[in-house]
Amino acid sequence: MIKTDELKQGCMSRALDDEMTFVLLARDIAAPAIIRAWCDERIARGRNRSNDHQIIEARICANEMERQRDEIRARLAEANKNERSR
Repeated sequence: MIKTDELKQGCMSRALDDEMTFVLLARDIAAPAIIRAWCDERIARGRNRSNDHQIIEARICANEMERQRDEIRARLAEANKNERSR
């Protein structure tokens, strides 16, 4: 989920104030695999089915993270280079 959407309607907005959470960023090479493993575990435990909206959205997110990763890393590298040159 895009950060701005998450703040409005995502699980972070529903988390209790003292509830532990864990965030994955698209630039993390392990993130898509972790999301897919989470989907598989939810299905294996009977909490979801493969065609549930939550699972479909998570798999789309994993795919989008893979698509974005190189671009995001390039943008961060450029920003770091600009910061160092100041």
